[in-house]
Amino acid sequence: MDSAGVAIAETLIKIVRGYLFAGLVFSVPFVIFGIQRVDPAVKGWNVLFRGLILPGLCVFWPLFAVRLVRGKRHPVERTAHRLAAQPASNP
Repeated sequence: MDSAGVAIAETLIKIVRGYLFAGLVFSVPFVIFGIQRVDPAVKGWNVLFRGLILPGLCVFWPLFAVRLVRGKRHPVERTAHRLAAQPASNP
C-alpha cells in the first residue's frame, strides 16, 4: 500500500475509534440513568442485562440520544399487518 492508502486507512480507523468512544461516553450514563426514560420496562433489570446491551448502545447511540432528547417511549411500527388491522376510515 502506498502512503496515501495508509493515511486514509489510519484516518478511517481514527474516525471509527472516535465514534465508538463517543458511544461509550454516552452509553454508560444512559444505561445507568436514562434508559428508564426511554423504556420503562427496563426498570428493575440487573447489571448483567445492562452490560449485555452496552455494545449495541455504543454502536447505535445517536438513535438513542435522539429518542432520549425527544422524550419518545415505544416506537410505533407501521407494518402492513398493523395497517390492515386498523379500522377503515369512512369518508
